[in-house]
Amino acid sequence: MRRIWSEFLSFAFFISVGMPSGSCVAQPVIDAEVVLQTCQAFSKKSAENMPAIILPEAGKSFIEIYGRLSGLLEGCLSATETSRNSGGVTFLVQNTRYESVWYFSTDEGSIRRINIERYKPVTLADDELWQSPFAIAAASQAALGIAGLLAGTAETDSTAPITKGGPPKAIAPPSEPYTVEFFYATDRKESSDAIEFEGRTSAQASDGSTYSSNGWTAVSGYTGERSHDLSFGAIRVRVPEGHHIGKIELPSNRRIFGITLSRDGPDPKKHFTIRSIAKTSEDQWIKSLSSTKKKKALIFVHGFNTKFRDAVFRTAQIVWDLQFGGTAVLFSWPSRGEIADYLYDKDSALSSRVALLRVIDNLRKAKFETVDIIAHSMGNLIVVDALSTTAATKSPTVIAQLVMAAPDVDRDMFIQEIPRVAKVAKGLTLYASKNDKALQLSKRVAGRIPRAGDVPESGPIIIKSVSTIDVSAIGDELFGLNHNTFATTRNVLNDLKILLETGAPPPRLTEVRGVPEPPQTASYFRYAP
Repeated sequence: MRRIWSEFLSFAFFISVGMPSGSCVAQPVIDAEVVLQTCQAFSKKSAENMPAIILPEAGKSFIEIYGRLSGLLEGCLSATETSRNSGGVTFLVQNTRYESVWYFSTDEGSIRRINIERYKPVTLADDELWQSPFAIAAASQAALGIAGLLAGTAETDSTAPITKGGPPKAIAPPSEPYTVEFFYATDRKESSDAIEFEGRTSAQASDGSTYSSNGWTAVSGYTGERSHDLSFGAIRVRVPEGHHIGKIELPSNRRIFGITLSRDGPDPKKHFTIRSIAKTSEDQWIKSLSSTKKKKALIFVHGFNTKFRDAVFRTAQIVWDLQFGGTAVLFSWPSRGEIADYLYDKDSALSSRVALLRVIDNLRKAKFETVDIIAHSMGNLIVVDALSTTAATKSPTVIAQLVMAAPDVDRDMFIQEIPRVAKVAKGLTLYASKNDKALQLSKRVAGRIPRAGDVPESGPIIIKSVSTIDVSAIGDELFGLNHNTFATTRNVLNDLKILLETGAPPPRLTEVRGVPEPPQTASYFRYAP
C-alpha cells in the first residue's frame, strides 16, 4: 500500500510540475511599441518590416486578409491594451482618421495570428458605429458620423434597406477630404420634414421611426419658428472640389418673371451639400466637445433673412476658407429667411440672448481655453446684447475676439452697449460698409435709423475699444448667400484669419490703410480702392 501511495504522489507531481499548462506557457512581450511597429508596417503593406516577434507567415497572412484597410488605418498614433488572456492580447489602435481594435493571438513566445476585429472613423461627436472588416454592405457608406451613416452619400445606393437594427455596415468607407464638420446649437423648432439630404432619403427604420444610436439622432433640419429650448448637434457638409474662396456654390435656378422653370440637381463635385445633421442631448454635446483636442472654439452667429440650411452652408464656407484648425460652432437663431419678416427676425434675435450665453458656458464646461465669435448682420444684436448683459454680472462670460460683420444694430444702442462689451471681450473688430444692400434695407425698415455697420458721410463708428475697418471699397453686394462682402472677399478673409490666429491689431494687410494717413494717428482703417 505504501508503494502504491508513493507512486501516486510521484505521478501527481509530474502532472503538476512536469506537464505544461495553459497558464504556464511563456507569452511573448506585446506592448504599445510592438503594436505601433506592426501598424506602421501594415499601413505600408510591408510584411518584412513587421516586428520579429510576429511569425513571417502570420505577417503575410495579415496583410493579405486586411490589406484593403491599410489606406484607412494610416498614421499610427497610439496603442492601448484593453484586455489580455492566455490566448492573446487586445489593443485599441488610434490612427489619424480611424480607430480600430486588434487582437494578437500568441503561442509559445510568438505572435501566430493578427485580427482586426472592428474599426470606425474618428469624429468630433464620437458618434460613429463600429464596423466589421468582413460585413457585407448593401452599399458603401461614407465616414459621416451617425447622421452620415443614416443619410448616405452621393455614391450610396438609396434603395439599400435600413432595418431597425441599424444601417448596413461598410467594408471600407472612403475618406472625404472635402468635408467640413462642426457643432451646432439652435433655438429653432425642429423640422418635421422627411430626412433627406441632396435628394437621398434614409435614416428611417422599416416601421417609419427615425434611427438613433449612441445618443445621436438624425434630423432633417430646423424651421424659422421659435422653440422654447435649445437643440444641440453636429453637422457635416461637403465642399465642392472646384470651390472658389468666398463663394457658396449651389444648384442654379432658371427663372422667368420670378417663376422658377427648372432647378439643377445637387452635385457634390460642384455644389455645397449637407451630408448629415444629427442632434443629441446637451450633456452628450458637452461631452463630445470635451473630447476635442484643440481647445479653441469659433462661434458663428448668422444674420437676418437666413434659413437654417443657408446658415449651415455659410458656416461651412467660412470654416473651410479660413482653414480654421479649432472647433467651430454654428449658433442658429429663429430667422424665417424672408425679407418681409424683418420685425419677426428682430424679435427672435432679442429673445436669443440667454441661449447664446448658454452655448458659451457649455464651451467653458468643455474646457475650451479660447472662444471667438463672428457675428453677421442682425446676429450682432444677439451677441452685443448678451455680452453687455453678462458684463454686469458677478461672474461674466469672457471671450477672446468678437468680429462684428456689418452689424444690423441701432447705431445709438451700439455706441451705448459696446463699452460694457469691451469688458468681457479681449478684442473687438467692426467691418462696416456704406454700400451694403442688406444694411440699407434694414435702415429703411427700421424707419431710417442709422445702423452700426453703416458708413454715413460723417464716417463709420469710432469707439476707443473697437478696431473699425471700412470695407465699402470692396463692393455693394447683399450680405447673403453668394452675396456677402464679409465672406466673399479674399482680402477680408485673409485679414480675419490673421486676426483669429494672432489677435494682432490692424492694419494686418498692406491694402488696409489708416485714416487719417501717417504720420497722423489712425482713428479707423479702410480698404484702399
